[in-house]
Amino acid sequence: MLSRYRERRALAVTDITATEWCDKQMEFVLEHGKPERTEAMKAGSDRHAQLEQEVIERVDIAVRSAEESWAVKFMNFIVGSNQLLFNGMTRELPVIGVVEGSWMVGIIDELRMPVDGISFHPILVDTKTRFKATIPSEAQKRNGRLQLMCYKYLWDSSISEKFPAENFFSYFDLNPDFLLSDDVKRYISSIGFNAQTFGDVMKFYKITCHTLSRSQEQLILR
Repeated sequence: MLSRYRERRALAVTDITATEWCDKQMEFVLEHGKPERTEAMKAGSDRHAQLEQEVIERVDIAVRSAEESWAVKFMNFIVGSNQLLFNGMTRELPVIGVVEGSWMVGIIDELRMPVDGISFHPILVDTKTRFKATIPSEAQKRNGRLQLMCYKYLWDSSISEKFPAENFFSYFDLNPDFLLSDDVKRYISSIGFNAQTFGDVMKFYKITCHTLSRSQEQLILR
C-alpha cells in the first residue's frame, strides 16, 4: 500500500490517524480521492486559518522544483522555531521524520513555551473544531490524542536524533546541489539567511534543530 499510494512521498500523520478512525474510509480516499468538502470541514479550515493569521504573516513564493518546495518547508520550520524561542509561541509548524523506517510529515497546530519562565520544553497543542456545540465522542478524543502523540514523536526525534540527510535525498530523489531560484533566495535572505543551494538550507535546518528542546510530556488537545 505504501509503495502504491505514497511512493516517493511521505506518510502524513493524518494518514495514520484516519486509518485508526476508519480504515474503510481511508481505503476509499486512496482509491477514489478525497470526498467533497462539507460545510463543517470548510468552517474548520477557516478557523485554523484565523489562528494562523494571529501570529504568522503568509508570503507567496513561486517554486519550480521539489527541492525548492522542500527548501521553503524547512525555512518555515526555522522561522517558526525562532518565533517559538523569541515570542513564546508559533503555529502551523511543519515537521518531518522517520518512523519505523517510513518518512512521515505533519503540521503542528501550535507550540508554546511554558509561562513559568523556568522550563524550556515547548508544549504541543492541537486544535479541533466542532460544527455543533457538543462534547466529542471518546473515539474522536482518542483520535486527537493519537495525532498529538505522532507530532510529539516527530518533534522530539528531529531534536534529539541526527537528521538522516542522505536517506532523505535518496528517498525523495532530491539533489542537495540544486541551485535555488532568485525568488526563493530572496525569501531566505529576507529572514536573515544566505543560501544558494538546497543543501545550504538543509544545513541551516540541522543547526536550528540543535538549538531546540524536546517537548513536554503533557500535550494539549483543545
